[in-house]
Amino acid sequence: MSQTPTCDAVFIGVHLAADRTHVSAVTEQGAILAETTSSFASTTSPTAVKGQLELNPEIWWDATRQALGQLINQLRSKVASPTQLKAISVCSRSGAILTVDRKGHSLFPAILADDARAIDYVKSLNYHGQEHCAKMGFQFQATSPLAKIAWIKENYPELYENAYFVHQTDYIIGCLKGVPDVTEYSLAMRTGCDMIEECWPDWLDYDMHLGVRERLPRLVPLGEKVGTVSQNASSSTGLPAGMTVIMGTTEATAQFLASGARKLGDFNTVFHKGMTISGISPKMIRDTQGQIQIFKLPNHAWFFSVESKTGAEWVSDWFSEGIFRELETSSQNLLPTPYLAYPNVKKGETFPFVSGSAEGFISPATDNQTVQFASCLQGTAMFERYCYQKLNKLAEIKGNQGDIYSGGEWCSSDSWMQCRADVTGRVNRRMVGRGGAAFGAAMMAAMGGFFHSLEETAEAMISTEAMFFPNSDRVVQYSDLYANFCGLMEGQGYVI
Repeated sequence: MSQTPTCDAVFIGVHLAADRTHVSAVTEQGAILAETTSSFASTTSPTAVKGQLELNPEIWWDATRQALGQLINQLRSKVASPTQLKAISVCSRSGAILTVDRKGHSLFPAILADDARAIDYVKSLNYHGQEHCAKMGFQFQATSPLAKIAWIKENYPELYENAYFVHQTDYIIGCLKGVPDVTEYSLAMRTGCDMIEECWPDWLDYDMHLGVRERLPRLVPLGEKVGTVSQNASSSTGLPAGMTVIMGTTEATAQFLASGARKLGDFNTVFHKGMTISGISPKMIRDTQGQIQIFKLPNHAWFFSVESKTGAEWVSDWFSEGIFRELETSSQNLLPTPYLAYPNVKKGETFPFVSGSAEGFISPATDNQTVQFASCLQGTAMFERYCYQKLNKLAEIKGNQGDIYSGGEWCSSDSWMQCRADVTGRVNRRMVGRGGAAFGAAMMAAMGGFFHSLEETAEAMISTEAMFFPNSDRVVQYSDLYANFCGLMEGQGYVI
C-alpha cells in the first residue's frame, strides 16, 4: 500500500439494498475515501410458489465480498497500512428471515421481507403474544419474521429440528467473522424480541410452543464488537484478518445515523411528495394506530420514524413547472402571511392524525398566485411544527430542545429553510450530502471501534453545510399565526 497516509483510521460500512450491495470506506473525519457497488439478482427462487418471495442467501454474500474486494483495491493507493482499516459494520432492510445451520450454511431459501405466506399464523401470534404486543406497541403481521418461522415449523418439521434463524444483517456479519451467532434489537423486534427487557421472551416457547429461543442468535446492542474478520473472509474480500466487526442494524437506523441527528429532541426531516420525520426519544413510543416505527439505539435511547402524506407535492401539483424560483423570490416580502394553508394535495393523512378524507386548504381563499405560494411555503412549515408537537407529546419531550437536520432537493432553498427555522423556533441545519445507509453503517463501525457515543461520532463525521437560526421577531409573529393555524386544523376535525 501507499507510503503516504491520508488519515489515521478508516471504517467500512456495508449496506444490503434490494438488488445490490453498496460499501463505503470513511475516515474518522467523515471523508469518503472509496465507494463500490455490486448488484445481485433480485429474482426469487424458481421453486417458490407464486406470491412467495425467496432468494438463495449466498447471492448476498457473493455480492458483498465482490464489492469489498473492489473497495480494498481502491484503498491501496489511499491508505498507508492495512492497520488503518479499523472496523466494519453492516445494515440491511429488516423483515427477511434465513434458515441456516449453526455454522451459517443455508438449509432453506431466505424468505424475503415482503413475503406474506404466513398469514394463517398472525392471529395466533397476536393472541398468545398480546401482552408482548401491548408492551412493544405493535401487532405481528404476515410479513413478520416470527410468523415465517412458525410457517417453517409447521411445514418443514424435520428441517426445523436442526434450524437456526438469522436476519440478513446477521448473516453477513456471520460471513465476516465466521459464524452468525448475534443479532441486534431493532432487527429482531418483529421476530419477537422484547426491546425493553432486551431478551427473547418466554412466551415464544411456552405459549406458542415454538421451541425457538434456542434457535435464535444472541441479542447485542448496536455498535458492540462481536468478533473479527476471519481468515476465510479475509481471503475472499481483501479485508485484513483480525479487523474488528461491529454489530450492525436495520437500513432505517443506518440512514438515521447518517442524517446527523444526534441528541434528544433532534429531528431529521426529509421532504418528498410527503414528509418523513425521524427523531431521538428517551422512551419507547407506543403507537396504537401503527403510524410510528420505533428502533433501539445504544445506551437505552430510541429513535422513531413516521411519514405524513403532506410534504412538497404541492409545489409541482398546484403551480406550473419551472416557476418555483420566481414565486419563491416574489413571495418573500409577503412572509409572514395571514393566509393560512394546509398544503395537502391528495385526500387523506397519516400523521400527525389519521384521516381518509383530510383535504388541503388556504384560508381565506385567494386567486393571487404569489399569495397562494407564500401561504403554502409557510403552511408546510406550520404543518411540520404540528407534527413535531405531536411527536414531542408522545415522547414526553418538553419545548424545542433539539435542532432540525435536513437534506435533499427542497432544502437547497435558503428562504424555505429560514421560514422553517422561524416557524418552528428551531435551528435548521442543511447537511452535506453523504452516502446514505452505507455511510451510516460506517458510522456504526466507528461508534463501536473508535468513538464512545453517537453524539461524539456524529460530531466528528457529519458536516453541516449551512445553519439557519430563528429570527426572534418573526418567531413571535409566527407563534400567533401558528395558534390560528391549529385552530383552523381543529375546526376541520384534524386534531392531534
